[in-house]
Amino acid sequence: MPVSPSTSSINDMRRIIFLFLFDALISGAVAAWLYFTRGIDAALMTGLSIFVAFSPVCLALASLPVYLVRRKISKLGVKTNKPEALKTLTDIGVVALPYNRVLTGGEYYITDLVPEGLNQPTLLAMAAGTETDAENLLGRTIYDTAAARGLRLQQSKDFTERAGCGVEATVRGTIMRVGNPAWLESLGVSISAKLRTKIDQLLVKGKTTLLVSTGRIARGVIALKDEVSDEAIKFLHALKAEKIETLLLTAQPKKMTSWITKNFALDNIRTNLTPEGKAREVQIFRAKGKIVAVIGNDLHDLPALRSADVSFLLAGGSLVPSDEVKLDFEIPTLESLLAIRKAAVNVARVLKVNRWLALLSWVVLVPPAIMSALESPPIPFHPLAAVAGVAVLSVIILVNSLQTR
Repeated sequence: MPVSPSTSSINDMRRIIFLFLFDALISGAVAAWLYFTRGIDAALMTGLSIFVAFSPVCLALASLPVYLVRRKISKLGVKTNKPEALKTLTDIGVVALPYNRVLTGGEYYITDLVPEGLNQPTLLAMAAGTETDAENLLGRTIYDTAAARGLRLQQSKDFTERAGCGVEATVRGTIMRVGNPAWLESLGVSISAKLRTKIDQLLVKGKTTLLVSTGRIARGVIALKDEVSDEAIKFLHALKAEKIETLLLTAQPKKMTSWITKNFALDNIRTNLTPEGKAREVQIFRAKGKIVAVIGNDLHDLPALRSADVSFLLAGGSLVPSDEVKLDFEIPTLESLLAIRKAAVNVARVLKVNRWLALLSWVVLVPPAIMSALESPPIPFHPLAAVAGVAVLSVIILVNSLQTR
């Protein structure tokens, strides 16, 4: 995966070019003054000494670890869109992530059809007809299941998909909805006590429940199941081992919390969330002074991703990279985050040493180079001494930088 230049690297290049020009201006001015006062030999010796000693060569090399680590993590299938986010990543205290296709495998299947006043095929056909134009994972699963069973679907129109809630469409002049029971109830849909009890029973088993309604009457419940991701379980345990707090952001009902807690090592769980609600929860944690990283792979996750200190686009979801969706990192697996963070911590340590070495080159070499302008300098200084000093410190910086390979 190619490593493209970023705003940060371009700014670094501009800074180095400016320092080189400033160095040339200062050394040139001193050389010109000496040329008219002491002759060409003194001008050349002192001008070259100052130019070499003050050159930002060591400072330019100090940033080498950033480019090395970008190449290293790119070999893991990671794309770094904002290298400056590596610095923030070393301080993250919270990792927020969604439920669907992150904690689960993303292969939903229907487990229960609970009709009320009609039969199971009719309930499934009604829901599938409403979900014909759906883009969400659950809607596509319902539609594909009905199609696979050869059910006859009624044509719908005026389709609307409400993120984190459900879908609605008009079928033969009647408004039909499929979605979160809480959402349908907020619209005045009547849900019988029998259906409410069944919904609760399904939720405690870790099943996603969708209510199907015509007008203001609930016609039944469709339950879907997705398998727990072993990778996610390992990932959460790894975060806990590093003392990083976890935050689950999901549209699932609160009654599913006990099942989620039983299967996943999570510190915080926020349920019944719309996309905007997910973003609000991220902002709340940031307001507490915590650095929050957000993982997402669905369009519903985008507001939360944009509210994060560091954002990770996980492969395999409906959210794909584009000019409008350009997050800090694009990762193939959850474990990639841990690899990036480990590399970021290492880079931060190496960068700190490199920058001290770059500063040391100026502290050691610039004063004697400037004093060489005197007729009787206290410390004799030759341009070759400046070259040797810069070369030695550059080699030390290079060797130190190789730790990040």
